[in-house]
Amino acid sequence: MLLPRATPLSIAVHFLCILALAQGLLTGPSPEASAACQNISQGSAETQIYPQALADPDYLTAKNHYWDAANADLTPACVVFPTSAEQVSYVVSVLLSFPTVPFAVKSGGHNTNVGFSSVDFGVLISFSQLNSTILSSDQATAEVGSGARWENAISALEPYNLAVVGGRIGDVGVGGLLLGGGLSFLSAQYGLGCDNVVNYEVVLANSTIVNANEHRNTDLFWALKGGGNQFGIVTKFTLKTYPIGTDGQVWAGTRIYDATKLSAVLNATQHFIEYNDDPKAAVIVTLDIAVDTLVQVAVVFFFYDGETPQGGVFDEFNALIPTSDQVTTQTYSDFESGNDEYSLYGLRYLYRTTTIPNLPGINGTDLYNTVYSKFVDYVITNDLLFPGFVFSLAYQPLQTLLSAASVASGGDAIQLDPRNGDRVWIDLVISWETAVGDDIAASAAEQITSDIDSYVRTTYAGVPNTRYVEGNLTYEEYNPLFLNDAMYDQKPAQSYGNNSYERLRAIQKNVDPNGFFPTRTGGFKYT
Repeated sequence: MLLPRATPLSIAVHFLCILALAQGLLTGPSPEASAACQNISQGSAETQIYPQALADPDYLTAKNHYWDAANADLTPACVVFPTSAEQVSYVVSVLLSFPTVPFAVKSGGHNTNVGFSSVDFGVLISFSQLNSTILSSDQATAEVGSGARWENAISALEPYNLAVVGGRIGDVGVGGLLLGGGLSFLSAQYGLGCDNVVNYEVVLANSTIVNANEHRNTDLFWALKGGGNQFGIVTKFTLKTYPIGTDGQVWAGTRIYDATKLSAVLNATQHFIEYNDDPKAAVIVTLDIAVDTLVQVAVVFFFYDGETPQGGVFDEFNALIPTSDQVTTQTYSDFESGNDEYSLYGLRYLYRTTTIPNLPGINGTDLYNTVYSKFVDYVITNDLLFPGFVFSLAYQPLQTLLSAASVASGGDAIQLDPRNGDRVWIDLVISWETAVGDDIAASAAEQITSDIDSYVRTTYAGVPNTRYVEGNLTYEEYNPLFLNDAMYDQKPAQSYGNNSYERLRAIQKNVDPNGFFPTRTGGFKYT
């Protein structure tokens, strides 16, 4: 009997299967997961099934291309690449028949929480092919697929001198950022990214497709504005568009400052938040320290929605001499794409967030500098524990301008209130090389933010911040956490104002009474 002739592809697949066995990867998937994948493959969406998929570049990219390399440790039983809400609905209908099979939805894969957009021996729904940006005929809105990257969405609108309110790094995906709130360089003018969504196309837990907007499914519409991924699978966002820059040109870029300028940079940041009234201006200040060298630098992102900033807006920063200056007049898309160099792949990452008040005068500058000093002291004191680690602390202005713009756009689940005054979202980022450092990084992140919270709570309890008018100054209730930057053990939705969490919890239960999302996929839960 003649045996089938081996082809180069069949040999490669056979070799990869043997390699998977040798590495202990072939402990699963379960029979149920394999059956679910086979059923999903009967639909019209491209589906790649493990282990044969190990030879497929689409599967490997979906499995491995995460900003946090720890997500690539997980191996999907299959990856499905839908191009429409109808195809996603079919996938959900299959998953409903296999109640033990986990799943995940991946937009850009930038979230650092393992399991939020990755899955081990479950079904991974990759939106990499659901990535179009379509401008409406009146140019007032744009329909953007959940799998689009911000640099692609912004580039698509650039010929019309228009932009949408989205991410600050071009490589970040649209879907995850908008469901978590979405901080933008345009937020002081127009609010958070989620405030500028006018319609969500959503696949619900029962596989039905609905639209959520201010007229239909209004509770769901509100919940998706910063409430996270536990309400449905959003396949398309309709976003407001806005004119950008001067004939499409903005003043933007980064400057890097050495250690001798760090205190002055922090002082300038506090003063910017306290005194700036120009909503076209934005800064993000990131301070980095590499444990191996103990070199400290500040990377400041500058943005002005116009060709030239209004006089006085950045004067205090301009007086500081940087070691590198990349600020120039350029297109918004060039700026966004250029920021990709600060989104390096191949390392393991962890985010953790907290919120501090922007206090007036010397209290404010002292607070900024003390927060950074505590951060540095912790890293240096424990440096022997952190070989190959890089620690970053970002100061992200949560200005009254932003809160007012959020309210003016209709508001969201975060419930920002301009009467509460100016605050700052602190974003701690830790990067390292191997899984050996995972527990160390998690412990360090918790300790650093806990120390910051304790210091603010005990030193400035009840102290009004800049532009404060009224509101509960209790630290936990006054300072909402930023869901996009929250670590897996934090509870961002519980920090939202006006009993928002209870309303979100009720809406989640209403749209998903059988617990499809909380029991089958990762994310911040309402159970």
